Amino acid sequence: MNSTVSPQRPGTILVLEDEIELSALFDEILTQAGYSPVLAHSVSDALGILGQQHFDAAILDIELRDGVVFPVADRLNALGVPLLFASAVYFQIVPRQYQASRFIAKPFAVDALLAELEAAIRDGHRPAASNA
Repeated sequence: MNSTVSPQRPGTILVLEDEIELSALFDEILTQAGYSPVLAHSVSDALGILGQQHFDAAILDIELRDGVVFPVADRLNALGVPLLFASAVYFQIVPRQYQASRFIAKPFAVDALLAELEAAIRDGHRPAASNA
């Protein structure tokens, strides 16, 4: 892990991950990279947090203890927040409207995670495609 804090990477990042150890790792990686992570451990936690705070991007696990992440992705989409899926499940289970979103498979390399997050932020918000 790079121990240099980079002031060029400001931003508050929502991290939705239900595995506590992995959530702590995300927190450490993002903090060391100069981001301000906000951790949520369930779909309901994340939806509550989204009503209270602005985010520059989000990193989302797909399968959580209280369901799949797509209600959170829908809310982020409505708010115009770029997102990155980080999951051990296959990308093919991601609904078609989120197929253009960035995805990184677990386990991942730290550099790859940060590169995908930076690309998601750089690309900005991509509205989810219509189901129609």
